[in-house]
Amino acid sequence: MHVRDFAAEFEQFWAVWPRRVAKADARKAWRQVQHLLPPVERVVAAVEAQRRSDQWMRNEGRYIPYPATWLRGERWEDEMEVQVLSQQQAVPWHQTAAGIVERGGQLGLREADFGSFPAFKAAVFAAHRRAVSGDAGNVVTLAARRVA
Repeated sequence: MHVRDFAAEFEQFWAVWPRRVAKADARKAWRQVQHLLPPVERVVAAVEAQRRSDQWMRNEGRYIPYPATWLRGERWEDEMEVQVLSQQQAVPWHQTAAGIVERGGQLGLREADFGSFPAFKAAVFAAHRRAVSGDAGNVVTLAARRVA
């Protein structure tokens, strides 16, 4: 029979915890729930999955629970919400014609206003760069200039 080294396992858990606060309380909680704990690899995998969750990433980690709270709540058992992406969603917008047309629409550009798809694509890329840099300018004027 394999004897578990709970102190070493706690250190493995602590090493992956994204918000290391109140270590003494976390260690105490680890001891309190040790009879419930699955293998440490499963606990670490749960932390790794949850640290990528929207809740934990929001507001620079403000909503990451304290490790002791997470342990006492047996949060390694939480079911993670999985978002299944369509093939189109999994590909960046700029790599498909449909994505470029959609992004163009978001920026106020229509493919029909341009003489060719390459001209439309160039306008979408330029408008996107301005939008992400904070200098959106007037994309409608840009579209009107392309038609002329």
